[in-house]
Amino acid sequence: MGKGRYFSAGADVSITRPSPTEPKDAYLHWLQNFSAFNLNTTLAFSERPKILVFGLNGPAVGLSAALVGHADFVYCTPKTFLLTPFSSLGLVAEGGSSRALALRLGPGRAAEALIASRRINADALERCGFVNAVFDEPDWQGFHARVLQEVDDIMGDHLNGESMTGIKSLLKAPERGIIESQNSKEVMAGLHRFVRGLPQEEFRKLAAGEKRHKL
Repeated sequence: MGKGRYFSAGADVSITRPSPTEPKDAYLHWLQNFSAFNLNTTLAFSERPKILVFGLNGPAVGLSAALVGHADFVYCTPKTFLLTPFSSLGLVAEGGSSRALALRLGPGRAAEALIASRRINADALERCGFVNAVFDEPDWQGFHARVLQEVDDIMGDHLNGESMTGIKSLLKAPERGIIESQNSKEVMAGLHRFVRGLPQEEFRKLAAGEKRHKL
């Protein structure tokens, strides 16, 4: 769970992302600074054996939004929306979202979110089953308390912890290999785009006000 109005605000477009001019140097640079980070971060969520709960206290943008697809339970506020603006930034899907997020959203909403970089609001997230419940609380502190109470109510002492994690493992087993494969494909595709300078140019346009992402 986050604090304040946003769960995550995405990448800072004002930060310059210099790249070595030589292709071999650029490849190594982005392999270390992009691919390795994204690969390991995604694995940390996709292979987590314990029950994974997300409380979206507001909009979730970018890689953080993509990683929500690996959750077991998701709760959000009415003002929450999901935004994965990868295609607007010259990138491809990240965080295993080409499989995990697509499964949780469904094919239609996944195409809107990933291909068209359209935001998916709380009502749509609830209708498609992406979130388990929407909690309307006056502030993020109240939302935190409501989520923790919900988790305590549904996953209390009346359930066996080993049974819960065992069932989770069985639920995730059919998709595990696919998500691992998609994660690798995503980071390599993203790597090649950074080497070509495509995301850097889109970030430059946004920072300079030459383009604006349509929310």
